[in-house]
Amino acid sequence: MSFLRASQGPDRLPAGRLAVQRQTTSTDPFNTFGGFTIRGVGGNRVQMLVDGSRMAERITDGTRDYLDFGFTKQVDVVKGPASVLWGADALGGVVAVQNLDPEDILQGQNRAGTGRLAFDGLNDETAVSVALAQQFGPDLAMMLGVSHSAAHEAKLSNARDDGRIYGCPRNLDYGATPCGALNPADISADRLLVKAVWTPTDRQRFEFSLDHLQRDTEVQFDSGLGPVRSTMTGLPTGEVVHDYDRALDVERSRYALEHRWTAGLAWLDELKTTLALAPHSYERSGQKWSTSAAGASLITRDSLAYSEDFIELDLQATSRFHTGAARHEVTWGFDGDLTKTDYSRLDVVRNLTTGTTTSTPAGGFNFANADTRRADLYLQDRIELLDGALELTPGLRYATYRLDPRPNADYVPVEGAEPRRREDEELLKSLGALYRFGGGWQVWGHYGEGFKMPTAQQLYTSVPGAFFDLVPAPGLEPEHVKSVEIGLRRDLDRGFLGLTAFNADYTNFIQNFYNPPGTSDYTYRNLSEVRVWGLELEGRYSLTDRLHLTGAASWQKGEERAEAGASTTPHTVSPLTGTLGLSWDVPQHGLTLDLVGTFAQAVKKTANETDLKPAGYGVIDAYAAWEVSTRRC
Repeated sequence: MSFLRASQGPDRLPAGRLAVQRQTTSTDPFNTFGGFTIRGVGGNRVQMLVDGSRMAERITDGTRDYLDFGFTKQVDVVKGPASVLWGADALGGVVAVQNLDPEDILQGQNRAGTGRLAFDGLNDETAVSVALAQQFGPDLAMMLGVSHSAAHEAKLSNARDDGRIYGCPRNLDYGATPCGALNPADISADRLLVKAVWTPTDRQRFEFSLDHLQRDTEVQFDSGLGPVRSTMTGLPTGEVVHDYDRALDVERSRYALEHRWTAGLAWLDELKTTLALAPHSYERSGQKWSTSAAGASLITRDSLAYSEDFIELDLQATSRFHTGAARHEVTWGFDGDLTKTDYSRLDVVRNLTTGTTTSTPAGGFNFANADTRRADLYLQDRIELLDGALELTPGLRYATYRLDPRPNADYVPVEGAEPRRREDEELLKSLGALYRFGGGWQVWGHYGEGFKMPTAQQLYTSVPGAFFDLVPAPGLEPEHVKSVEIGLRRDLDRGFLGLTAFNADYTNFIQNFYNPPGTSDYTYRNLSEVRVWGLELEGRYSLTDRLHLTGAASWQKGEERAEAGASTTPHTVSPLTGTLGLSWDVPQHGLTLDLVGTFAQAVKKTANETDLKPAGYGVIDAYAAWEVSTRRC
């Protein structure tokens, strides 16, 4: 894994040990992955890429669980706004996954393959993957990767059935899952990766890739069994749930054609062109058997379908030249995509007592479908001075954005807040500096900006209800961020140590589901400003040639101001957190052992005084990797 800033080279973590931490909540009981958090900012403000293609954003009742690390070559994590090269809306940072290529498997051979077996005791996950590559003559290579995994719900070791100070409201007498456990779940995932690389000349490289992931989850939603209580009043509704089964099917595909031309011209060294189609979708369904307050026996089938499909065109050029004593590496190009977003929801209730059936479209949550166009131009110049001791990296990105709503027949507009086209543009600036001096020292700084338009969900959510209304907010302003960071790093013979200080000022930060005082409406609004600042410490030291110690710590603090002139209140960010790892390599046996500890301080301040403030915790994970054989075909 690479942690990139204005100055540093990559620190790599073997891809075979990468994983994402999944979560289970009342709105997402499927043990899925909601996204990364970088420097107190998460969700859709952190951009996720696979081989350069965007990943779908998360909506309220959705997921971003489209990642799979089975065939990963490298992961780059960019901390802070990375708008110039990676995308205008990367406000908090970027997580970019790069998959294996045929060359990575072949390594100069005509035929080669890799295999992997894995087991995770937390959720009894077993995973198997195989990747094969073949060289067909001097200019054609292909690879095929297939993987499968199966898992269950995570086993909690420190949770208590009584819910501790919060109590346990579940109806255990009706067979509900205790508060110290997760609902029973069966999870399976299948992945197919195909790549073909054709190099007709030393200057031309064509790559076709097909990447498909499907993840299916089935959950016995037993936590909700028994008498139902109102989420608004906490009082019994009279309904009793006897059985509830739920399912989630997630799919991600990518079909891409990439051309890399080593031009060798005076004004152009390299040009990379990528055309990609990247559809994302998930379907959620459920079947519930219950008894109504009137005593009727009901079967309720709910279904939700969401898709976000991208057509992308990227052109990235690299030009290298000298001006006097300065060496320039200029990266410039075009980054554009068309996105089609569709959402539908349907609840069908069959009354077994009366024999009637009732269908309710868009029940509980809905927003207008939309088409989005992004078209950006960018330029970055990496300038080396003083024989490479000093680097300056200025950059610009001109970002344009257009969103056209397509409300369907299920959409209920609100007078005066009907869906309308949104367009905006922004010129984003970036400047980095790095200075290397004696004894392996580096000092560096970086200034970056970001710009993110509201999503279709934030602009066009509209659902009238019996107890509350979800109200659209077509007048939302784009979010902006200006970030400054400085750092000091020392490279040693057997490791490194680095310290970073950062400050990010967000304006028009969008708050979800704001309840205007005195109303039963829930909508979105722009906060006047949000500020997040903190310190990061990271390092690595090789105790011996085979025993390595790694560590990192992060302290963050945040505050927000709802309106200009208002007093500031705490902005919820991660407390003091740290990781400590010990890795032992036994190369003669192909064995690697890792012990990793993750620690966090208790949360003391949140945006709202009534928000949950979790206690501090510590988690110890042990990993073992064994390379059975390095023989090649």
